[in-house]
Amino acid sequence: MFDKPHEYWAAFIGMVVYIFMRDRKSETLMASVGKTIASALLTLALSPTAAAYTRDNEILAAVALMAFILIALDVGTALFSDRDFVKELIRKKFGGGNGKN
Repeated sequence: MFDKPHEYWAAFIGMVVYIFMRDRKSETLMASVGKTIASALLTLALSPTAAAYTRDNEILAAVALMAFILIALDVGTALFSDRDFVKELIRKKFGGGNGKN
């Protein structure tokens, strides 16, 4: 895992720093750290496999993965932080009540 070229680690660290600094004013420190760690670990785990789809360019795969993972984490966080949306989704899925509190 750590036998990657310097260019890979430069791109990886650059993306990690970007993700961490991106929403610092609107997110708590814990949220930024959590999102950054999740994105970084998923990228490390998936970039060798995803490289097959980027002509074996693992650096490009890592950058694309980290961007996609960040978008997925942002969307997931936004959806589940909206409590009314989550309540309505659960009501519809499990058929509870008439939609009123």
